[in-house]
Amino acid sequence: MYTKLAEPVPAHEGAPHINAPSVYGASPGKPFLYRIPVTGERPMKFTAELPDGLAVNGDGVISGIVSDPGEYAVMIRAKNRLGEDEKTLKLVIAPGAVLRTPLMGWTSWNAFRDKFDQSLIEDTARALIDTGLAEYGYDYVNIDSDWQGEYGGKFDAIQPNGKFTDMKAMTDRIHSLGLKCGIYSTPMILAFGICLTLPGCTRGEVDHRYLAYREIGKERMEQNNVDQWVEWGFDYLKYDWYPNDIANAAPMAECIKKAPRDIVYCVTTTAVYEDREWYRNNTNMFRIGGDSDDQWKIVKTINFDMDKWLGEGKIGGWADLDMLEIGYFAGHECALTPDEQVVSYTAKVIFPSPIQISFDLRRMTGNELRICCNEEVNAVNQDELGAQASLLYERKDGDTWVKAYEKQLFDGSRAVAVFNLGETEEEYALPAPEGFVRDLWAKENLPCDGILKFSMMPHTARLFKL
Repeated sequence: MYTKLAEPVPAHEGAPHINAPSVYGASPGKPFLYRIPVTGERPMKFTAELPDGLAVNGDGVISGIVSDPGEYAVMIRAKNRLGEDEKTLKLVIAPGAVLRTPLMGWTSWNAFRDKFDQSLIEDTARALIDTGLAEYGYDYVNIDSDWQGEYGGKFDAIQPNGKFTDMKAMTDRIHSLGLKCGIYSTPMILAFGICLTLPGCTRGEVDHRYLAYREIGKERMEQNNVDQWVEWGFDYLKYDWYPNDIANAAPMAECIKKAPRDIVYCVTTTAVYEDREWYRNNTNMFRIGGDSDDQWKIVKTINFDMDKWLGEGKIGGWADLDMLEIGYFAGHECALTPDEQVVSYTAKVIFPSPIQISFDLRRMTGNELRICCNEEVNAVNQDELGAQASLLYERKDGDTWVKAYEKQLFDGSRAVAVFNLGETEEEYALPAPEGFVRDLWAKENLPCDGILKFSMMPHTARLFKL
């Protein structure tokens, strides 16, 4: 591997270090759940100066309901026998205030395709804690297609198939860990998936006004299904069809907006560029490209042919580059080199895009830990300012393809990501302040006289803070 990666701070050793972003949002009058991400030896004592309606438990999970909208400066503290840490968290309580920073979590599709069940999802949630990923901010556990059975129940909504015996019990167990849980559906009559008989959120006679891959039904069942998901306790929806259109995205957006719990609304795949204003104002995440896979050509396409989308996301309405291609997934080791996996992760960090890992956590290695658990790298993605990246430099000619992006940060500094996407070693000269530049992947300070010069091997990335 050419990219120098720092070893992660052990998640359950040493003095406390809080890895929370500086801002978090939720709606007033709806259930609140947030697990403070903090590395350090347990047992650990947590305290927080919280608004009325919230409390923090012994595991650092903040829960309750805040009735009054507003912005609250919350001091959170973590202490163990080796030391203590504290951080001020700006708590934004306002309608639709979820995802003040991009989502970080795990999703099932790349990891398992259709080969998952309730037990495996619950075990994965537990693994987020045990591996330490939760201490670096990964707090969503999202199930993809192939959970669906038939319509029924008190809401006349999609019921789970035999792989899921009790959805409410599953979400309760996941919530008890301080994590959130997501579900999958589609406005099509039949959903994407290995099985071709999975119902979606419309049914009945085909509505020929729409050109969806598996057809849209005239009987709209969005409200029925949202009511069911609320009762089960889901916190996220991946809503998936092709081609995307506002006419079928909007009904679900309205149902979610009215729901008595916060549900992150993710629309996939692929957002229409001309509809970008609607997406960023009415969804929380919107996919802007095709499906990810562990092929280098796909990594380049879905991450680096998207420059027209630069600046089109916003706080609470993030442009999404799809799930990550790292680790053991879909029954095989990732075919990308470790350097190529760093390229993909760095792209999500700088864009900034939601970060959803999707691999079998039971087979997690040191490589995945070094990539996913670098708090300095993740802080760029989770920066309070929520600034979008801009293209700083590009050179593309034959086997040469070098790109650089920059992103302003809340503290007045900026992050710069440089990518060698070509097939030849390249030299790069980055104008930077005199003194030193922080190499975020290596967690090292590099001396700089005003120009930082370095070479890059093919298929590699560097990430700096200036």
